Amino acid sequence: MGSGASVSEASRPERQEAGQAEAEPGQPSTPAGRSDATLQETVAEGEEVSLDFESFLHNNGTLYSCFNHHGNRVYVDESQNLQPFPKEWYSQGHFLTPNNESSGQAHAPASSQPAVREDDRTGSIYIQGKGTVMTYMFEERVNVCRFWDPHSGVWLLLPLQWEINVEFVKARVQRVMSTLPGLVDQKEITAALRQCNYDPEEVISVYLTMFGEILLQASAGGNHNYADLNSFRALLERDRVIEDLRQKLQTKEKEVDNLFQRNSYLAREVRYLSEVVQHLNQKLAELEADQQEAREKIRSLLNRRAPAVPPAKTITKPAVDTDQLRQVSRLTRELNVSNKQLRSTVHQALTDMKNQLEELKGAAGKLTQVEQEAAGEVEELRSLYRKEAVERKSLYNKLLELQGNIRVFCRCRKTTASSSCLEKTDDQEVVVVQKGSKKKFQFDKVYSQTSTQEDVFAGTLPVITSCVDGYNVCILAYGQTGSGKTYTMMGSKENPGVNIRSIRELLRICAEKEKVSYTLKISMLEIYNDSLNDLLTKSASAALDIRVQGKSVSVPGLTQIQVQTEADILNVMEMGEKNRKIASTKLNTQSSRSHLVVALEVEGSDEVSGLTSRGTLTLCDLAGSERISKTEAEGQRLVEAAAINKSLTALGQVFSALKCNALHVPFRNSKLTHLLQPCLSGDAKCCVFVNVSPDVSDAVETLSTLQFGSTIRQVSLGKATQNIVLAKTTRLRSKPRRR
Repeated sequence: MGSGASVSEASRPERQEAGQAEAEPGQPSTPAGRSDATLQETVAEGEEVSLDFESFLHNNGTLYSCFNHHGNRVYVDESQNLQPFPKEWYSQGHFLTPNNESSGQAHAPASSQPAVREDDRTGSIYIQGKGTVMTYMFEERVNVCRFWDPHSGVWLLLPLQWEINVEFVKARVQRVMSTLPGLVDQKEITAALRQCNYDPEEVISVYLTMFGEILLQASAGGNHNYADLNSFRALLERDRVIEDLRQKLQTKEKEVDNLFQRNSYLAREVRYLSEVVQHLNQKLAELEADQQEAREKIRSLLNRRAPAVPPAKTITKPAVDTDQLRQVSRLTRELNVSNKQLRSTVHQALTDMKNQLEELKGAAGKLTQVEQEAAGEVEELRSLYRKEAVERKSLYNKLLELQGNIRVFCRCRKTTASSSCLEKTDDQEVVVVQKGSKKKFQFDKVYSQTSTQEDVFAGTLPVITSCVDGYNVCILAYGQTGSGKTYTMMGSKENPGVNIRSIRELLRICAEKEKVSYTLKISMLEIYNDSLNDLLTKSASAALDIRVQGKSVSVPGLTQIQVQTEADILNVMEMGEKNRKIASTKLNTQSSRSHLVVALEVEGSDEVSGLTSRGTLTLCDLAGSERISKTEAEGQRLVEAAAINKSLTALGQVFSALKCNALHVPFRNSKLTHLLQPCLSGDAKCCVFVNVSPDVSDAVETLSTLQFGSTIRQVSLGKATQNIVLAKTTRLRSKPRRR
């Protein structure tokens, strides 16, 4: 199909089948189903508007377009200019009718004006060399895809999404897509065919003109979304942006080249001016030397004047060589010139050095100022970081307190070995190195080998002090044998551990509250081979047992001693340590063979409010987990190790059940977990120390201990409850009297 106003007979078989003839020149095409009124109106319009454009075929094969202009026939030549139609051409060719039939002979030039109807399509325009000519907006024949609507009885315009499926349109869409593989949007192609009178060649030409050869590249296969269908536009936009950036880059490069040329020119200018200044300095020195020499000559001539005294006896002077005098004079002059030039050069150099020193001094001042400002900003950032870290830690502690999570602290034992299997990255992370692989663990606080007992106690202080307010607090120490659990909890006389420091701190807090009277009672027991032993009794007593009443767990018959001073604490601790089971193993010469449990009950009565608070501080030093293959335990030591590992396994099962929020928590699997049930049931604040050894030989046990601590850290016990009740005397006073 061509790009003109008509459609060839071969491209419209459906019209041939309908038996319709071609329209007259200027007559728009009429669909077969158009109403009679519309057809008559169109024919009438075609009769009033006559088209004067003609096609003249010369015998040499050239086709010319002709039309009547002011009664004279003109034609358009190869340079698109209007030329009068030669009379001799009438015998050298023939005009073509719209039905492509020869007229046989040429027509004579028309002399009348074109017959058109005066309406809004009629106009005029001035053309240089032609004058004012008439114009008319002709309505040419176009292809429109319509469908017959039997309800309304008219031909309606077919929607675009349906028109795509028409064979006539589909064939032309495929033609465009095969030529332009990058154009895959069939709706867009169909819309373009409408605008180009369903001429695929014109559509291809328009798209190649607009977007270039990028449409000749096939797009990626698969399902296409909107972005994929229009990817060539994005690529074209990208190429345009790249071209703009390339133009800007070239402009900047030209500017840089100009600056370099300017710099080179200025450098040559500076060198030239330096040479000029040097030459002028030399001339100045020579002139000053000549001036000095002239002054010397004038002074010499003045001294040669004859005095007014009578002539004295003439003295014969030795003869002087004139050439030597000239040579000396010349050398003296050159020396004076060199001296003057040297002075000028030195003066200029000193001036330049002074200027450079001033510039360096200014730059140094600016650098010092910038350094001070940077130091101030760094210090401010450090201050903000420290403040942020403190606030974040405070919020984190509050979050843990609300969630009731167990706080886990990791402490590394001191060692003299050169190699270590532990690496501390920061205050909350430790890395275990084992067989070339590294594994990280996160804890609430990581204490290095250089940490002191004061540092360790400071981490637990906020939790311990809440015992005075009526909260139950539990602190456990877990780890392999010889990892420093007992040192962390008990310490030594010179450097006590968490146990003595916490009780000492509670005594201090109780003494500061004058309106509240406190009573502190301490008890110590050990769990040895899954049996309870009282460590504060003075005589051998029967075996103790655990009694459960509701949520409370008690040990009937357990000795409790009231403490009021620090001396009382030391005496009680010393008595309990003497009665504890300790033995030597291959890994630890002072190995604890039992679990130590120290319980401090704090009861406070407020005289103002009449409230009574009861809090219990439970301090548990667990026996170390042992591997029989390494300790080589035998006999009684083997029995003790089996009981220790069994109770620690039960403790691990309890923590695993708490982590998974299991319906049943196996507290009764051992005496240790049964005794710690109130502390691990959500009624207490809990802290756990995981003590590890940095020795490479203990890497397996260290990794196991850290994994156990990581599991505990994920346990959420819930918010602890405060144990405060109304005093008995207050309750009695508040009862109403009976009448």
